[in-house]
Amino acid sequence: MHQPPSRSGSLGSPSREPMMDRPLASETWEQALRAHRAERWAESFALAEKATAEARAAAPASSGPLAGASSPRIREAVALAARNLFHLDRRRDFRSLVDRAHGQGLVPDPAPELEVVELSFACKRGEYADVVREASAYISAHREELRPVLADYLLLRGLAHTRLGNPRQALEDAEAAHALFRLLERDRESGRAANLMGLQHLRAAGFAEAERWFRRALDVHTRLGAAKNAGGNRLNLAIILGKRGRFTEAANELTAARQLLEEAGAHVSLCRARLAQGQVRLVKGDVESATESLQTAFKAAGELKLVREEALALEFLGDVALAEGRVEHARRYFSRALSIGRTIAPEGDVVMEVLRRQGVCLAAQGREIEALPVLSRSLGLARRLGEVFEEGVILRIMAETQLALGDADAAVADADRAAEILDGIGADYELGVARLVQARAVLVRLDARGGTPEALETAWHRALSALDLLLRTEIEERIRDARQLLAEISRRRNAPPSVESSSTAGPAQPVIVHASPAMRDALQLCDAFADSDEPVLVTGPTGTGKELIARRLHERSRRHAKPLVCVNVSAIPDGIFAREFFGHVRGAYSGADGGGSGLAAAADGGTLFLDEIGDLPLEQQPQLLRLLQDGTFQSIGDPSERRVDIRLVAATNADLQEMVAAGRFRADLYYRLKILELRLLPLRDRIQDLQPLLRHFLGEATGRPVRLSEYFSASSLDLMEHYEWPGNAREVAMVARQAHVQLLSRGNVRVEVGATPDSTLVLSGPRSEVPDQVRLSRGAGDRNTILRVLAEAQGNRAEAARLLGVSRSTLYRRLEKLGIGAKTSAC
Repeated sequence: MHQPPSRSGSLGSPSREPMMDRPLASETWEQALRAHRAERWAESFALAEKATAEARAAAPASSGPLAGASSPRIREAVALAARNLFHLDRRRDFRSLVDRAHGQGLVPDPAPELEVVELSFACKRGEYADVVREASAYISAHREELRPVLADYLLLRGLAHTRLGNPRQALEDAEAAHALFRLLERDRESGRAANLMGLQHLRAAGFAEAERWFRRALDVHTRLGAAKNAGGNRLNLAIILGKRGRFTEAANELTAARQLLEEAGAHVSLCRARLAQGQVRLVKGDVESATESLQTAFKAAGELKLVREEALALEFLGDVALAEGRVEHARRYFSRALSIGRTIAPEGDVVMEVLRRQGVCLAAQGREIEALPVLSRSLGLARRLGEVFEEGVILRIMAETQLALGDADAAVADADRAAEILDGIGADYELGVARLVQARAVLVRLDARGGTPEALETAWHRALSALDLLLRTEIEERIRDARQLLAEISRRRNAPPSVESSSTAGPAQPVIVHASPAMRDALQLCDAFADSDEPVLVTGPTGTGKELIARRLHERSRRHAKPLVCVNVSAIPDGIFAREFFGHVRGAYSGADGGGSGLAAAADGGTLFLDEIGDLPLEQQPQLLRLLQDGTFQSIGDPSERRVDIRLVAATNADLQEMVAAGRFRADLYYRLKILELRLLPLRDRIQDLQPLLRHFLGEATGRPVRLSEYFSASSLDLMEHYEWPGNAREVAMVARQAHVQLLSRGNVRVEVGATPDSTLVLSGPRSEVPDQVRLSRGAGDRNTILRVLAEAQGNRAEAARLLGVSRSTLYRRLEKLGIGAKTSAC
């Protein structure tokens, strides 16, 4: 608290005016004001101090006419000196000035003109809640008096409300301050209030209205020659242009802003300009330059003790790390930013933005289930804060996350809502990205369960709109994404309708559930191969979906209306293979009372799928090669040659190249089959597909969409991520069927999977009273699993061994091998 002014000496005489009310020499005062308006803060401070000293040295007015009531007084010079010290960021000198002014009776007590400067310093330090409390106390006490300083308190409280995420209160204060400043003809401050109103409309994504207020503020400050304020206005205009996707214009405004701010020596605003510049450069793909800008801003924020700007710099440096694929580095940046953000405003915009970015990191690590709750919290904050732009961006990211989980319906819903919001506010770049997600979501839903031609047309128009929007932004990476997606949809639009057989109502298209980039790439390659008549060799472990790929190849080819004949080569005994495959005529062998056309003839005009081609008898391979090369074959007992038009698709889980080297498969047939090759990865190498597959098979069993938490505990789902899944999708289907039956029959789930003692999982749910058990495997999760179970067992190794389902000696050996200390305890 300030000490009351001294009343000794001349101040005690009723015939003399108080020291604070002594008039200033007009010439020195006018020079101080002109220097302040020109933002020559140091010069203005020195002149204000000089004016004060001159007035104090002058003889006090004890008789005769006093200076006019409107003449400037010592207390006004002290207030001007204080404002200059704020602009110079000299808080220690400001505190000395306050103490001296009170001690010498140069200001009243209380002195609101000095206290509002003190609150301005607090706002700069990020103490927004304190600013709102102190400013509100003054405003409530003096609202009816309409003192000139009331406008300063309103403006300051509005700025603090903005940072705390209270948009309605912030806008009310900004409007009131703007009106008062105009009434008082304080043009510079009315320009600041107009800038604050622009910030409120910017937050609510009223971009056109925000731009109008920022330009009004810019006109005022340009007219006054206020370079610092004009630079701040240009900075805010750049932020609007960036949110609208006009990045080149934003970059130009930022260059102009930095020139003005450097001219004014406005270090705080320069720090903010560098932050915005880093963001724009990163979006445009200039990672090196973006990093330089952001690191400079981070250093400046630390030196100036700007906690909010420090948090933002960490946030944006995390974006750089994420763009470079350094997800763990990004998460560390975001965690630091979140810690700072929560000290500023626990539910403010910094916290909201960082939570969104943390959700993106989790999804990038394949932890989509963990990402969704984090994104939901961010979405809730965005809605509470009225951050419409952020709401649209978060919904788009949630849609991408739902797609990765294979939930196409939820993805479509979130992407549609995101696009609706972003379209409504004119955020072209983010709208273009959301349109891409909309199109992809429609395609995934079509792949999962089919759909009408209208759905494909919807995807086409969404992708076309995305390309149009993104071309305006000049962001090449996104433009390439849009063109590639359009090319895929265009090919699918031009393909004939998919029908498995010549019947008018064929079976539904097979479901290929996927979320991983690897399977998406395989399907895109599959679709690219569909129109060719060349043979296709599909390779991959058992249970990876080779037959589904073959069906997709057929259904998307020009042969879709003709038969698809599927043959499991290993299921046909060697002795009758030629007869079954190529057919026979009557009397060709004993008991052949009638002719048989064979599988090759049955596939005429369509597609012949040979599964397990590696099991084809060596003596039959030349006949298959002839069929591939010439389209001809001979039935058993028929001397004449027959001709068919077929497209061959072959599949195997064997290494044909190794079989060729061993003499068990013909090299000429191998190279003829290998013209077009599709390789399907095992599930362990595309683990993003696991939970979508599990959800799909459970949905098939129940006849409705399901949540995995209805069947399995969270720890079981986590353990699944580290299991090898040797049976691939077939093993997942087995787990789903067993889980469904067990839940129906006994109300809980306990499924054992794994072929060997060293890789067995026990999966339980939906709620486990004891931790899930897992036998130690060779996977990457072993160490984390052991540490987690040891923590649950509070370091008791015998209990940990029991929970892990192994003997204590086995656990001890593994602990020693992994280098885990003997006294591991709960975390």
